[in-house]
Amino acid sequence: MDPRRWSPATRSFVFDSALGVFAALVAVYEPVCDTARGLVPWQPWGQLLGCVAGLALIPRRRSPACSAAVVFALSVGFPSVAVYFAGYAVAAHVTDRRLAWPLLAALALTISSPWNGPGPLDVLGGALFVLFWGAIGQYQRSRRGLIRTHAERAERAEREQHLHAERARLLERARLAGEMHDMITHRVSLMVLQAGSLRTRAPDEEVRAAAEELRRVGCTALAELRDLVEVLRSEPGAEPAISTRPVVLDLSGLVAESRAAGVAVELTVEGLPAPTVPAVDRTGCRVVQEALTNVHKHAPGARVDIRVHYGAGQVRLVVANTADPDGSGIALGPGGSGLLGLRQRVQLVQGTFDAGPTAEGGFRVEAFLPTVEDGGHADGAGGVHRAEVAPSNPEVAA
Repeated sequence: MDPRRWSPATRSFVFDSALGVFAALVAVYEPVCDTARGLVPWQPWGQLLGCVAGLALIPRRRSPACSAAVVFALSVGFPSVAVYFAGYAVAAHVTDRRLAWPLLAALALTISSPWNGPGPLDVLGGALFVLFWGAIGQYQRSRRGLIRTHAERAERAEREQHLHAERARLLERARLAGEMHDMITHRVSLMVLQAGSLRTRAPDEEVRAAAEELRRVGCTALAELRDLVEVLRSEPGAEPAISTRPVVLDLSGLVAESRAAGVAVELTVEGLPAPTVPAVDRTGCRVVQEALTNVHKHAPGARVDIRVHYGAGQVRLVVANTADPDGSGIALGPGGSGLLGLRQRVQLVQGTFDAGPTAEGGFRVEAFLPTVEDGGHADGAGGVHRAEVAPSNPEVAA
């Protein structure tokens, strides 16, 4: 197992365990050497207590005060090297200074052992050595606190930078929404009014029908532009500030138009139909419409399969077509701006979009769009009561 992949807690525990074992071995080995040289008599109890004091250093990070107290109690009569490491742990890990200083003083008193009759210099040297290790621990404590402070400041600065960038993005969205409202929406409104006037005054029936079709398309475009402006003005992640009357996605009109144009289209609806807000409804219609338009342009003889699957909080749209009967496949051209626009539009309503060729030589468009779970309720036949759901009609919403 690679130690570099260990968590910080695991690395700390392994280090403290190794340190405790090292202190225990020193506590056993040092008296043996002194006894062999005839400096001190053999003291098996001192070796045992020093070994236990070394092992008491293992929890020095989690319970530094308890670990130091155990080391102090075991080292009163037989001081060992564990006292120095305990002094370091007290200074580095005990947060309450009123507890840390008495523990350091007790450990310094233990290592100097004035009751054993040492010289003044021995007492002073032992106490200063313990305090030296305590000073190193205090330095490490201050260093960790400084690093933590700098990390918090850097994180706070990053959050503030992110907030500034988000605010700039919101201001740009609002500016774009204002320009679209002032320019594009105004022009389209004039187009709709002029088409309505032409429908009324035109003497030819074909001209009146063309003017009515132009007015209807203009109403649809105007409604979509208004919804898009409201989406741009709304907060990211929030509910778009558009019409609150949900609608149920209806693709029958698009399917009928494609069938009338000679394209074999099969529509399959799976699951319980769930209502969506008007912006999502128009996005779904636009996805299917763009996919069918690509089939009309690039594979007019292909067969199209449209699947609408309602799941938990979302509707999945899949438009897949077979290859062109002449074997040429589908060539969307170098631009691809239609699919790019669909992707951006789906993302505006918090959905996901994917498109690409199939293994059989056809093309597949897939979109996941959010639904309104509480916008309506199912009846016994599996439908949705329209008393709470508005019709999916662009002209009504316009």
